[in-house]
Amino acid sequence: MDPLPAMMVSDVGPPSAAVVAASGVTAQRQEAAKGPEEGERRAVRYTWGQWFREDGYWYLTSALVHAIGFVLFALLAPVLPAVWHATAWFGQAPSFEAVEPMPESSGEVQRYELGDAPLEPTELNTETLLLRQAPGQEPKYYDESAVFEEEGGGRPLDTPGALLGGLGGFRLVHGPGIGGLGGVGSERGKGRNPGSGGSGSGFGWGRGSRGGLGGGGGTKASERAVAAALYWFQRHQAPAGNWSLQFQHQCKSYPCSGPGSVRADAAATALALLPFLGAGQTHKSRGPFQKTVSRGIAWLIRQQKEDGDLSAGALQPMYSHGLATIVLCEAYGMTGDEYVGRAAAKGIRFIEMAQNRATGGWRYVPGDEGDTSVVGWQVMALKSAQMAGLGVNTFCLEEVHKWLKSVAKGHYGGLFAYQPHKEPTPSMTAVALLCHQYLGTPPDAPKMLEAKQYLLDNLPSADGDRDTYYWYYATMALHNFLDKDWDTWNRQMRRVLITTQCKAGCAEGSWDPDRPTQDRWGQAGGRLMTTSLCTLSLEVYYRYLPLFKVSESGGPRPGQSGTLTRP
Repeated sequence: MDPLPAMMVSDVGPPSAAVVAASGVTAQRQEAAKGPEEGERRAVRYTWGQWFREDGYWYLTSALVHAIGFVLFALLAPVLPAVWHATAWFGQAPSFEAVEPMPESSGEVQRYELGDAPLEPTELNTETLLLRQAPGQEPKYYDESAVFEEEGGGRPLDTPGALLGGLGGFRLVHGPGIGGLGGVGSERGKGRNPGSGGSGSGFGWGRGSRGGLGGGGGTKASERAVAAALYWFQRHQAPAGNWSLQFQHQCKSYPCSGPGSVRADAAATALALLPFLGAGQTHKSRGPFQKTVSRGIAWLIRQQKEDGDLSAGALQPMYSHGLATIVLCEAYGMTGDEYVGRAAAKGIRFIEMAQNRATGGWRYVPGDEGDTSVVGWQVMALKSAQMAGLGVNTFCLEEVHKWLKSVAKGHYGGLFAYQPHKEPTPSMTAVALLCHQYLGTPPDAPKMLEAKQYLLDNLPSADGDRDTYYWYYATMALHNFLDKDWDTWNRQMRRVLITTQCKAGCAEGSWDPDRPTQDRWGQAGGRLMTTSLCTLSLEVYYRYLPLFKVSESGGPRPGQSGTLTRP
């Protein structure tokens, strides 16, 4: 401290009372001399300063936050309509209502006589499903190959039917519906209705499903094999409305053999419902299975958790969830039932959340790195959602390419494995080929042709290695080409499935997982899963239009198909 000031303070000391009083009087006189105007100015300065310290800060902060909000809204406004359709339902709990079912004659399911099912596709609709006595068979044959051959099995492309296919992959623009190459045409779609776009439409059901084949509509012989399978599923539905891979408690006489070892009722229920939807039977269609389908869909929706999970507590939830979501998307697309649509939209959001962003894959539980089998079910669910007009995250779909690339093998990357470190197999190649088709990969790409040939080198066989899971995916993928190669596959596939279907007892209409040879996945999925996949393979003509159309001149469209020359 400076010594001089300290000393001055010490010497002078505090002011006396008289001095303080005198100074106070002087200050008052000076204040009065300034006049009232100066006092008002000081009051105003005090008032604004106090307001800013006490309230003004919060008002200014609020104004700034609102300004930022308006700017963000202006930036996001163009994309909000597409997001709103997919999320508007989430605040409401899904419920379920079905139209009044057709009256049933009795509580017991009547027997359906399978007889000798035709080896070729005939006709499948509600009327023919009611033909319990096997009529004489009058099959008609259709083929879209360049050269027509008797006993083909394709379908004419210019006739109405179940239009669940549609050319093009996932291309969503200006809204949640298909905005891109919908239907079987090549024009850009303009509609917003479920499945609309291009010159075709998505979900729908023609008159008689194979409706109008040959201009007249097939025959009354019906698709006996499919119908018998549907009645088998109906007989084995649990009282609660679900199905189980351990279905034997529902057998009406001597129990069917072949229960599955996996406990996953949501997956079993979905596997049982998909063939009904494939035959055009919904909870709103007045037919012999309306009540059956209604109870099954209601059971699935009751199991859904708040986050959208439909797995009903399965140990490997993504398998069950993917299958259940496919069911709800197809049911919504076919009926427009908003209650089902809400549950389906929540299921799609769960799939998008569960994807591993690093690998682009899915596996048993959300966030797992992935395997091609689980990826296939999730991509199929997303495709079904798109066709039904539900919002799909296109970024999620783009990530799938990363997974497919990681498991690609072969000269052209057209052979696919279960996981990156494993060897390619026919079943995983079939799954990946279908995924590539849904994602819009050109059909004449070398990897697509390599995959196609690999499947043709492994045709179905009743005496060799039986793999109905592989047959189902390969049937879906090859049907999209609808060429002579599809005809080769289709003839063999139908012959094997028709001749191995059970034709007597409680098991009539189903497929035995252990005979004539053991199915590769028969122990895990049992008779119910085997029967579902076989039935779905036989329904491909009724459920989907091919993705790649063969031109009327008999040859492929430019860039559609060709031959593959190995290096």
